[in-house]
Amino acid sequence: MDKKFDPTDDKKIEEQLIHKVHQLENRDYRSLYVNVGIIGILGGIIISPILIGILIGGWLDKNYPIDPISWQLNLIFIGFIIGMYYAYVWIKKEGVQKIDDAYRKEQERIKNIK
Repeated sequence: MDKKFDPTDDKKIEEQLIHKVHQLENRDYRSLYVNVGIIGILGGIIISPILIGILIGGWLDKNYPIDPISWQLNLIFIGFIIGMYYAYVWIKKEGVQKIDDAYRKEQERIKNIK
């Protein structure tokens, strides 16, 4: 039950291995700097309205105190909601999709140079 050596089998295996190597080389990975940049932008978008709420709420608590209501806590919550909304809008319009598209175009340009 010995199989005879068939050189076409080796050729098929070699083509499959070369194909797998090319797939691994062409994977799209965003660099660490791009990911950190995205996190920084989203953090800034979310934190800014919260900080504004802290500042305005503290000022309102000092100048116009209402006994059962804390202006600062309410404005922190409102700032958080606004920040999350703007982060969602940024991701949908500008964010990750445009960065991924630009990265893919850059990778294609690099492949064409080689």
